Amino acid sequence: MNTLSKSLKDFFRLKFLLLSTFPFLVSFIVFGAFFLYSGNEFINFLNSNGGNFTDIDPDIHPIINYILTLAFVKWAVITFFYLFGTFLMLLISVAIAVIVIGFFTPYIVKSIRDEYYPKYITSEIGFTKVLWMYLKTATIFIFLIFVTIPLLIVPGVNLFIFNIPFYYLFHNILLIDVGSNIESYERFKELTKKEKKSFVTVTLICYILSLIPILGLFLQVFFVIYLTHFFFEKSIQNIQRV
Repeated sequence: MNTLSKSLKDFFRLKFLLLSTFPFLVSFIVFGAFFLYSGNEFINFLNSNGGNFTDIDPDIHPIINYILTLAFVKWAVITFFYLFGTFLMLLISVAIAVIVIGFFTPYIVKSIRDEYYPKYITSEIGFTKVLWMYLKTATIFIFLIFVTIPLLIVPGVNLFIFNIPFYYLFHNILLIDVGSNIESYERFKELTKKEKKSFVTVTLICYILSLIPILGLFLQVFFVIYLTHFFFEKSIQNIQRV
């Protein structure tokens, strides 16, 4: 049975299906609370700023001012604001889902290990080092956010540039969550470096699937299950090669 088949079989077990609802529920509560207390202000901000070009002096930039006063241009700008806002909320919901499912990852890893890899001796990474890896990931994520913000004004680029920091966060948190419950720190660093392309391929596919509205939130448990099988298999393969 290959990795995908085993992962699908595990995912459709009742206990894992129930776990898969938590990322959706938490994201729903967070955004529900946001719109309940700040929704009107957010909508008013979009409406007031989306087509507001009063800061442009018509005497200095008459052509630009004329173009920006056209109805379809205002519509395009407002549409962009709404689409970008929606996409940003989607990315934030993915980040929330990954963090939420991280609390259940040790249970998922242990369940899979006990059933499929009982002879594999796991070596969990210590709390201090795990915390350090999380803080390092968060710091680089924030840095990438600030780096990509200026690029939002570049047409075309702004449609995907924000995926870079969020994929970085997604990739690293998934690896740390799963790997820290399987390998020692040294083995974790060695394996993720040696199999870097394989892990990037897996997490990139998972990230793309995460961007599917609603469905992506429910699939977070499946991603952890799949990556757990993948991690064990890669670890075993590398041990056998030695």
